[in-house]
Amino acid sequence: MKTKAEIIRALAQAEEDRVLLAQALDKLETCRTRSYQTNTRFLDLRERTLVTEAVRLADGTGGMVVTGGYADAERAVAVFYPEYMTAEDALSPENSPFAMLRAQKHPADTLTHRDYLGALMGLQVKRECIGDILVHGTGADLIVLREVADFLLLHFDRAGRKRLEVQEIAPGSLCIPQESGEEKEGSVASMRLDSVTALLFGLSRAEAQEQIAKGQVFLNFLQCAKAEKDVREGDRITLRGMGRARVTALSGTSRKGRQFLRYVRSR
Repeated sequence: MKTKAEIIRALAQAEEDRVLLAQALDKLETCRTRSYQTNTRFLDLRERTLVTEAVRLADGTGGMVVTGGYADAERAVAVFYPEYMTAEDALSPENSPFAMLRAQKHPADTLTHRDYLGALMGLQVKRECIGDILVHGTGADLIVLREVADFLLLHFDRAGRKRLEVQEIAPGSLCIPQESGEEKEGSVASMRLDSVTALLFGLSRAEAQEQIAKGQVFLNFLQCAKAEKDVREGDRITLRGMGRARVTALSGTSRKGRQFLRYVRSR
C-alpha cells in the first residue's frame, strides 16, 4: 500500500489533480479511522479514473462504491463505507449521498440540458454538487448531492424565463433515457480497444490509438490508456467529444478470423 504523498505524486498531472486526490484520500482515511461513511463530490469520467486508481493504490477498493445514482450515469460519486456496512447499506435511502429532484416545465416550453445546467450555475450551485441531468418530455430529473437539495427545492424555480416546479422523487422514479441509436454491425481484426474504437466512431486504427494515448477514450466509464485492452460484449466505450457506444453482441467470426459485432452508438 502506497502513502498518500506517493499516490498523489504518481497520478497527479496538475494542481487540480493534486487537490482532488488529496480530498478523496482524506475521505477514505476518515472512513477507515472513524468508521463512518464518507463520499467525494461528483466526478467526471477522468476524475473517476484518477480516484479509482488512487483508492486501489491505497488498498481501499473493498470499501468503495462508485455510482451516479443509476446504472449508466456518467457523473459519479465515490462512496466509502466502513467494514460493518455493505455497498447496499451505503446506498440505502437513509445513507445515500444523493437526492433525486424532478423539475417540471410547462408543456409548451422547450428546455435543453444546457438550459437546466445554466439555471443551476446561475444559482451559484457548484458543478461538483450536480450529477447527471436527465432531460425528458415533461422536464428534467436531476441527481444532486443531498447537501444542496433543500436549497434547490426552494430556489430552483425557473430556467431563464421559463418557470419550473421542483419536487423530490424516489430513486426508482427517475426517467432514465432509453439508449438511442440504431443497432449496427461491423467487423474488427481483433477485440482490442483501438480496433473496436475505430469501428464504433468511424476512425482509422491510427486515429483511435492517438485518441487513446491522449486519454480521450473511456472503457466502462474509466479512462483506458491501453490500446491492446480487450473489449467484451456489453462493454461501453466513450470517446470524448464524439459520444459513446455499447457493444451489444458478438455475432461470429469470418473465415479469415475477423470478429463480427453489433453495437449502438449515441451522442
